[in-house]
Amino acid sequence: MNDSRQFLMISYAFPPVGGAGVQRSVKFVKYIRQYGWQPTVLTVLNPSVPVLDQDLSRDVPADVSVFHARTLEPSYSFKRNLIHTPNATPSRLKTLLRGWASRWLQPDAQVLWNRNAYGTACKVLKQRTFSAIYVSGPPFSSFLLGCQLKKQFGIPLVLDFRDEWSISARYLENRSQQRSSHRGQTQMFESTLRQADAIVATTLASADELTSCCKRVGSSAFVRCIYNGFDPDDLLHLKNEPIKTKAFRLVYTGTLWKLTDIEPLVRAVQKLSMRSPHDANKLELHFVGRRTGEQEAILDKLASTPVQLHRHDYLSHQQSLQFACEADGLLLTLADQPGAERVVPGKLFEYLALKRPILSLVPEGEAWRLLAEEPLATNIHPSQIDAIEAWLRQAIHAKANSDSPVMPLPNPDLSSLNWCSRSTLAGALAAILERVANHNPP
Repeated sequence: MNDSRQFLMISYAFPPVGGAGVQRSVKFVKYIRQYGWQPTVLTVLNPSVPVLDQDLSRDVPADVSVFHARTLEPSYSFKRNLIHTPNATPSRLKTLLRGWASRWLQPDAQVLWNRNAYGTACKVLKQRTFSAIYVSGPPFSSFLLGCQLKKQFGIPLVLDFRDEWSISARYLENRSQQRSSHRGQTQMFESTLRQADAIVATTLASADELTSCCKRVGSSAFVRCIYNGFDPDDLLHLKNEPIKTKAFRLVYTGTLWKLTDIEPLVRAVQKLSMRSPHDANKLELHFVGRRTGEQEAILDKLASTPVQLHRHDYLSHQQSLQFACEADGLLLTLADQPGAERVVPGKLFEYLALKRPILSLVPEGEAWRLLAEEPLATNIHPSQIDAIEAWLRQAIHAKANSDSPVMPLPNPDLSSLNWCSRSTLAGALAAILERVANHNPP
């Protein structure tokens, strides 16, 4: 589109990197050209990440320029081995390396990408006229990179908080425990808010929180919410095959970690197994995606129950959707922890589009409110173990008494979900880019 306005997208999480966070950036790239904006992408050449997903690259239009810069980070396996020392006391060298990394690699290890990324970005920004810079985080070190580029080139800056900085700092596995680290991250966070022209959040509650933060630190940035969503194109490729088992298939897709704790479901299944082993034998649980060691240990508790437990490593986005499509029920979890009330897992919108019953084990908050009016969704607080068990028992009996196999719905009516389609959400980002570009013309 020759008459399109140009913007630079900086996103460490970009294909072939896999994971839920990647989808947000790549779907913006796929659809935003419909609204008169042409993206140019800067991403990492050698990502130090846990998973890759080549399938997501198909969403990047062929005429979108993608530039790569090398990071100086060690491999992900090295970083993981540094953090985790199962059943052993970490060596002195590991302890020293952890301390050094915790002190100097702030706000995250991906700060080792910034120097090369800055050099590449400068070359790109000198080649043509850009009306805005958009940065997706985490990693939040990329926000520091965006601030550097704004200072150098005077181009309006949009920061997209895929997660809240404070929530990530509180719950991530590799979070630093040092007080100096917390103070430094707070200073970095506040500095980026002051330098931004616009800030994007993924929930209304997070947008309110960031608005309050902006007022507190004297930032003039305006804040908007753009939810995550679903892409109707992704549903077109799902296989229309019946599932002929009498067991009730409950499927969870995505990462299991501290903020998506599976303990409440496991306790309910254990209780079901003690009260009715026959029912538990007709429950089929599928967990598709990465799991922390802590969450794996919780799932191990089900080994002594008759439930059919299936653990799958990370699958491509399309394969993960196929698992969800073949489910009798879909599981959504959020731990009852401070800040969780402002979180809406990205999978929620794809769950809605798949038109399957949803068991939502979340505290009262934004995810709860989004599902409260959905006839296929049931909200249960994570502490209500008896209620979770009752839902499972009822679902198992309903499936056992049904003569109809589960059939995926290849062409459901999704008109009521237009508000969270990826195309509509790209239009919301385009409106933000228009506002910052018109206020600060290049």
